[in-house]
Amino acid sequence: MSAAVFEITPEQQEKLAAIDGKVVPARSCGTCSLCCKVVSIAEFQKPAGVWCSHAKPGKGCGIHLTRPFVCRGAYCEWMIAKGLGDEWKPEIAKFALFARENGNRLTAHVDPGNPAAWRREPYYRNFKDWALKGLLRRPHIQIIDVMVGEICTVVLPDRDVTVGAIGQDEVLQFDHGAPGEVKAVRVVKRASLAAPAA
Repeated sequence: MSAAVFEITPEQQEKLAAIDGKVVPARSCGTCSLCCKVVSIAEFQKPAGVWCSHAKPGKGCGIHLTRPFVCRGAYCEWMIAKGLGDEWKPEIAKFALFARENGNRLTAHVDPGNPAAWRREPYYRNFKDWALKGLLRRPHIQIIDVMVGEICTVVLPDRDVTVGAIGQDEVLQFDHGAPGEVKAVRVVKRASLAAPAA
């Protein structure tokens, strides 16, 4: 059975060039391929937390030259954020950080083989600091969360809240208290946020 070839459109090629331009000089994935395990890939019906069938752990991707756009443009924060030291490289940290939702959500996708890796230092202290700074940006808060497989835990300054799986049509909703305080976190249908109050 031959591997699928994923064509890249000219528009996608432009986006990839812009993404490639963000990579910190002298950084490369090298032997790290943890993103191929920890995130879901719809094109392959691959759930989060299991290796992609095309992954060659420690060596890269078996279909590197023909992989889909989503894989080509998926650089973790260690690759594009200058302020993150070598300890944040996914193969060392045992999780891969990805910014989503226009930078309003920073997610640590954790290797299920090391589910508590994000609680080690210096990571946990940073997550707590980022959580407080993110909440103080209200009303446009930045959410800090952790995914182990499909299970989401929201990191708050004073506690961590496991909310479970979040569907494609669902989002996180916060009940705020004082600045930097969250009274409750819940998962709601995206459509319910746009619905007028009765």
